[in-house]
Amino acid sequence: MSRTHTTTGDDMSDMTLHRTGRRLWTLTTAGTPRGTLRAGRGLVCADATTAEGTWSLRALGRRQLRITAGPPDAPVLVLEPPLARWAGTDAPAGWSTPRGFRRYEGVLTRPGGRVAARTSTRAGAPVDVDLIGRHPDLVVLTVCFALLARRRRDRARALFVAAMTSHGPT
Repeated sequence: MSRTHTTTGDDMSDMTLHRTGRRLWTLTTAGTPRGTLRAGRGLVCADATTAEGTWSLRALGRRQLRITAGPPDAPVLVLEPPLARWAGTDAPAGWSTPRGFRRYEGVLTRPGGRVAARTSTRAGAPVDVDLIGRHPDLVVLTVCFALLARRRRDRARALFVAAMTSHGPT
């Protein structure tokens, strides 16, 4: 697996991550498959696979806001707001996950490029990705996983609160 930042197309392109199975998503650009995301139970871990290779993805921490990609002992990419750390580069990178009304967003910025992903709060909704610059498909899948994991965590929290505040039948 190469750690170089290979191209995913032109300097500006659009991609979409569609759900294609119970725990499987496919990344496409103009209808052409670019990679897959196979999630573990509860979207706490996943495997991102493209022609470039495979990364293990994990959501870590009490609130699962820290996303790591690559081997557990030496991650290639770490997304932890407000920063992103990319192995092999000293260039500063930013990671933000603003949550708007009925949508989730994730923006990874680095010198010379940006990956901006967004999805609805509705379960099963696709993730739309706008790319500026050149980014490996594995990085795009990591950003998409971060949004899916956050949406899953928020839905689980909402169900927990509803269960705890309901009084049951009277």
